[in-house]
Order: sequence, then C-alpha cells, then structure tokens
Amino acid sequence: MSLISFSRDKFIPSDEVSLNVRGNYLSVTRGYQVFTFFKTTNNGVPIFLDDHIDRIVGNARSMKMNLSFSKQDIKDLVYKTLEKNNLSNGECNVMIIFAGKAPDDISGLISSQEVDLFIVTSQIKKYPKECYQNGISLGLYEYERIDAEVKTPYTYYGGMKAHRLLAHEGPFDEVLFISNNEILEGTTFSFFIVKNDTVITSKLDGRILGSITRKNLLRIMDIQKIDHSESKILIGDLKSSSEAFIASANRDLIPVVSINNTQIGDGKIGPVYEKLMSLYQQEISKISI
Repeated sequence: MSLISFSRDKFIPSDEVSLNVRGNYLSVTRGYQVFTFFKTTNNGVPIFLDDHIDRIVGNARSMKMNLSFSKQDIKDLVYKTLEKNNLSNGECNVMIIFAGKAPDDISGLISSQEVDLFIVTSQIKKYPKECYQNGISLGLYEYERIDAEVKTPYTYYGGMKAHRLLAHEGPFDEVLFISNNEILEGTTFSFFIVKNDTVITSKLDGRILGSITRKNLLRIMDIQKIDHSESKILIGDLKSSSEAFIASANRDLIPVVSINNTQIGDGKIGPVYEKLMSLYQQEISKISI
C-alpha cells in the first residue's frame, strides 16, 4: 500500500519525502532537528497524539527553534495526513519532524528561519510474536546520552553503536544503557523491573527520555492502584527482581527474561507484565478521535 505524508507545505507519497542538504543544512549536518514517533490504532487513530505534540513542541522550544505553527495546527495536519491514507481499517507509523534550515550567521551554527514540518507515514513492522510469548535478552552498555530528554538525532549515535555491537552483531536482542552501576534506559525504549511486588522505572532526572509510553503506563498504574516507583535502579537490583520488561511506542510492552546472561526471576513471563500489557492494550482500544 502506498502511503501519503505531509512535506513542508504539501501532501506527497511517503517514499518521496526527503531533507534538502542545502535547504535543511542544520538538520542534515548538525542534527538541528527534533522528532516524535507513534503508531495509530488498527482503525487509523493516532495513539497519545496530544502527548507527542506537547513533547516535540517542548523539545523544539528548548532548542530555540522558530515554529510557524501551533499545536493545534500540527494536530490538524496529522489528522489530514491520516485521512489522505484512508486508514479506517488499517494502521501505520507516524513521525513528526521539525527540521532546521540553512544557517544565517557566520558561525554556520545558527538559523533564525522557521523550521520545516514533516509528518511522515510508514508501514508498521511488527516485532516477532516470539518476543512477546517467550521474552527477550538485554545486553548492558556503559553510555549516558547527552540531552537525553530531547528527542533529536544526535542523541541516538551511542544507541546505534551499542545495538550494532551487542545486538545486531552480538548475542543479545536489545541493549540497555548503564552509567556508574546505574541502569538508565534502553537504546529506544524505557525499562522496568518488578521487585518486591513494586514496578520500578528510572526517574526523570535529565538523563533519560520522557517516554510517552512510559508516561501513560505510569498513569495506568496510578488508576489501577498498582504499586510503582520512579527511582534509581542499580545493576545489583536485577538479581533480586522477579520480572523485567521494556516499553516503547512501536513495541508496546515486551518481557525481558535475561540481562547480560543473568536470568530474571524464573526466566519466564510474569503476572505483572501480563496484567500491564492487558491494561495497556485496553487503553489503546479506547482511543478515538
């Protein structure tokens, strides 16, 4: 199926969307770009759209980007883009991108021009069912992202390197960042453990991304009165954890059964994961325009 995207000021086929090396110089060469990524439901409704727009606009403002559009403008364009794709009985990925233009000062680092807006749709690539049924393994990698709370391309280089070394060319399925014996987050996902019947995830302290999936999982746990905590997770906590799982917009929740070849709990999918996955899917099913 050929999908349609919004590129700068018009709708075009998704496979024709591109950045201009000269026109988007700061985006292409300096990483002066912010983005957010989410899925739609199976009837074409964007998942947690307001949260994603709030985050990308906040990220853009923190990078002093000149925006010519409001949050409502972005929301309207997302829906118009999805309407162009006629997804009443289908689903897709959506990425919103703010891309910097050419510099207008002698340093080659600053632009006062309004950034370009892209809303790019793509086919969903589903994770294998075995990941959800049997769990996955994680490898540990010493790395702490710079400006981790901003979703911008330059913060992902370490993750690309780590994933190639430990997952793509190594023995693990995914990679988890650590710093000074503390577990932070994954390359493109949030991380959770279950210890003493409490779900624990790293706190937002500027060293991890404010994941939208993480935010809504915590909200669900608040509503359902499931014990949870945002606090420091040390490597030593893994041995005493009964469960672990990861979460992201494109994965939903996936159970983790081993980390650095150390088994988590009994090495099987646990009841807390199963309950949270069910609650999360129920939440998604309730989303409507």
